[in-house]
Amino acid sequence: MNNTITIETKPERILSTMPSNTEILFAVGAGDNVVGGTIHDEYPPEAVNISKVGGYTNLDFEAIVNLEPDVVFASEANGEDATNMLKDLGFTVIILEPKTIDDIMSNIELIGEVTGNKETALSVTDDMKAQMDAITSKTEDVPTEERPRVLYLIWHDPMYSAGLDSYPDDLIAMAGGNNIQKAEGWPVINLEDVIASNPQIIICSGMGGGSYTIMESIKNNDALVQTDAIKNNKVYPIEDPSIIEIPGPRIVEGLKELHGYIGPEIKVNEEETGEEAPVNNTPGFGVLAASCMLVAGYLRAKRS
Repeated sequence: MNNTITIETKPERILSTMPSNTEILFAVGAGDNVVGGTIHDEYPPEAVNISKVGGYTNLDFEAIVNLEPDVVFASEANGEDATNMLKDLGFTVIILEPKTIDDIMSNIELIGEVTGNKETALSVTDDMKAQMDAITSKTEDVPTEERPRVLYLIWHDPMYSAGLDSYPDDLIAMAGGNNIQKAEGWPVINLEDVIASNPQIIICSGMGGGSYTIMESIKNNDALVQTDAIKNNKVYPIEDPSIIEIPGPRIVEGLKELHGYIGPEIKVNEEETGEEAPVNNTPGFGVLAASCMLVAGYLRAKRS
């Protein structure tokens, strides 16, 4: 996938096959050139009105051909067959595959470069870094034993959780928490492991109001009532999961929301140990764990 693509002129007609790409395009100032997107594009509001080319897992190639895009910003989540078809049709295809938060920053700057909006893109990433630094400067040196144990669920039956190589895992660590799921990706976690790990915080994240469905199921699970999270009423639904699960500029809002739940528990741990967690006041943007939201996109498609 590391093919070199040469863009000789600024593209005037841009197609996005992934909501995250659409958000980035509008954020860097290329929104007026976006001629098509998917039915899943809901942010910013202007994206709702652009021509639709199906869902990101079932693209309408006839509609794409009719739009005559100069460049297509795609994703592995579209499927290998779909991206190969776009190439076979003669389109210039740029596949964005962010694995870390640094990758998200790089993608924003790449889209800015390709679309002739380099300076705006740099302004976007600088602002994101500043907002993230404001949180990570307080949490990056907190020892593991003083970090609240966090479980991030994206479904309840079975319990799909966010593990390593996922954006929530990045954000949990940046917010000062310790993710109890140590397997990679988005694995099912069993009750025994949850009880043994005894999460202090449970985050429930499901599209289309699913966050509250997950929360109610978890709080009413007789086997989980012994966990600290449920005993202390620390089970939180994410109102808008897209701010965490879509790899674009709004991910900083997801970090702020998670820190709002996790940060106070760090202080509780400090009081219990009688020690103050060390704080590094030197701004620094550190990306912690590799992640891949493409699997999350797949799971969201399954749930919707």
